[in-house]
Amino acid sequence: MPVLRIVNRVIDVVLVLALATIAAVLVTQVALRYLWHAPLPWPEELSQFLLVGISFLGMYRAFGENMHIKIEWLPKRPIVYRLLRAAGLVLVAIFLAYIGYGGFWLALGAWSQPSTALRLPMTIPYLIIPIACALSLVGLAMVLRNILTGRDATGESGS
Repeated sequence: MPVLRIVNRVIDVVLVLALATIAAVLVTQVALRYLWHAPLPWPEELSQFLLVGISFLGMYRAFGENMHIKIEWLPKRPIVYRLLRAAGLVLVAIFLAYIGYGGFWLALGAWSQPSTALRLPMTIPYLIIPIACALSLVGLAMVLRNILTGRDATGESGS
């Protein structure tokens, strides 16, 4: 899917930029704190928000690339293996839908709540929850489709 490739590229860039921002901001904060005794009030909060964003978007990328942890002791009979993996992914999808739904309502209810240091509406950092869960559901659907059609990337299909 060309649209999904573009989304993946954009998210990869966002992940790299977020990690670089965390490193730059925290190095600057350490220098300001210990060299000039003038720490800033917002770098730790920004780093926390970005780290949570990296975690949630990394979840999506791991699902999309079928790189999450798998149970390797499942029976190697192809039909049983595929059905058990599919059932596990459906359970994960239900969990992600639940978390994404709750995160959506959490974000909607936080417009008037400012963050401590950055003074952003907490809706902005909370939005990563439903966005990443929705993207992860798309990634899970792709992996589930590959498992059910026998095109599983693990090499366990058809043997």
